[in-house]
Amino acid sequence: MKQDTRYVSVQEALQGVLATVAFPCAVQAELLSAEDRCLIFSRNSSLPFGAASIIKIPLLVCVAQLVELSELAWDRPIRLTVPAPHGTGLLEHLDGTRPWSVQDLCIMMMGVSDNMACNQLIEEIGMERLNDVLRGLDYTATSIRRRMMDRETLARGIDNTVTADEIADMLAQLYTHRLVSNAASERILGYLRMNQLRDLVAWPLPGSAALAGKTGGMPGSLLDAELVSVTGGPTYSLCVFMAGFERAIQAKRLMAQVSEMIYGAVSGGRRSDSV
Repeated sequence: MKQDTRYVSVQEALQGVLATVAFPCAVQAELLSAEDRCLIFSRNSSLPFGAASIIKIPLLVCVAQLVELSELAWDRPIRLTVPAPHGTGLLEHLDGTRPWSVQDLCIMMMGVSDNMACNQLIEEIGMERLNDVLRGLDYTATSIRRRMMDRETLARGIDNTVTADEIADMLAQLYTHRLVSNAASERILGYLRMNQLRDLVAWPLPGSAALAGKTGGMPGSLLDAELVSVTGGPTYSLCVFMAGFERAIQAKRLMAQVSEMIYGAVSGGRRSDSV
């Protein structure tokens, strides 16, 4: 991926900000167009992190790929068989006796980060098949190894994993419609735009910026992966993953600072409305 000398100053500034961070932190930011990708900034992008709800992005990609392979269908009805995991989401409070379509589950999973919808899709497809699909798409560091809120499995050291570079690649390939078909790419991007949980990378940005992505977090970790479109300007991807901090406010402030610096560099300071 080519470097762009326009971003040397923000790269140096970000290196200075992140040099003092005592906990693991990964950043991958890329300027995107239909034809090309340009690296804005990268730090620890291949470092594995416990995925939390960010794993819902690769899961959604797998669902779309399996629909392409005719192993699933968006309108396929699925009955809820997994126990309510609690945490984020609404599905556990709705009618559990009726079937829900694959599309319904994906909308719930991405719109309100519904853990039950996520777990039901994992149950329906199976972890082995999901990981086969990811390997087939050349994602070797991303792994689905447990359900959401499965603390027993997590306590045994078994976790879902992601890296900033692989999730950034998924976002870029979706944006350019090169990961799955055009129709499937647009559907996935539509689901990513539905995300209602935007308190990390989005926090310092103007309301005019359009986002499509996913946040995630557990005690001691926060992750965000977004496509950010500047009004009247370019689109870039930004993945910021952090873990091992004592207080979430530390990570949130740092995430906001990184986001604002990247946005300022890409937009040229353009701010069309209030933050």
